[in-house]
Amino acid sequence: MPTGGKCPFYRSPQSLAMGRGLGYCDLYGDQAICDGDIQFCKDREALRKQLLEQKSKEGSNNKGEEGQKKKPSHYKVLVVDDEEPMRKMMLTLLSRLGHQCITASNGIEALNIINQNKFDAVITDIIMPEMDGITLTKEIMILYPNLPIMVMTGHGKQYSAESAIAAGARDFIEKPFSIDEFILRLNKMTRDREILCQIEAKQNEMEAKQNEMEAKQNEMAFHLSRKSSEEINDLKREIESLKSRL
Repeated sequence: MPTGGKCPFYRSPQSLAMGRGLGYCDLYGDQAICDGDIQFCKDREALRKQLLEQKSKEGSNNKGEEGQKKKPSHYKVLVVDDEEPMRKMMLTLLSRLGHQCITASNGIEALNIINQNKFDAVITDIIMPEMDGITLTKEIMILYPNLPIMVMTGHGKQYSAESAIAAGARDFIEKPFSIDEFILRLNKMTRDREILCQIEAKQNEMEAKQNEMEAKQNEMAFHLSRKSSEEINDLKREIESLKSRL
């Protein structure tokens, strides 16, 4: 700790609107004779410890804020496409973006994987053997209605965005597509899902609090009713007792 300098815990008489006189020490909660100079502190060791503790807290807060700013969102994504080069390309792209990617070659395989894993998003081709992407989307919506799905196809004239959205998809992209466009659409889709989940969590929290309040009100009403009934019975007994004495 420096031998001199302004103490951060000192408040001058002017700042306290006291004019002249002694200042005030926030560290000890009393008037201060040090005039704000650290070298005249009555307990310099305690002041040193307090300053070090304050500096440590500030450093921890700054690191926490930096970590929050730099922390990216990582998603678990299922890619469904019957073409192996497309699956490998999507796996490489998503992995480079920091996401976990699992692939499937058709809709039936995709459903089996979905039932064994928890995903943040699904990206599926339309034309595939055994089960096409539109049917897969409908099946996923029945099982997991909040799971966002992006449908992609190289047959834009045969399949429209409207048909994909009607099946339950959140987005539609035509092949070939640029990497920038894909990233933009994926980020928007997953971000919308996060917002929806936050809203639903808040609604569930409010409903739980409402149910708790109603339960407490019912309990209070029951106790009041019981107490009133007991008081009425006591009053009836007193009346009967008075009658018997007359």
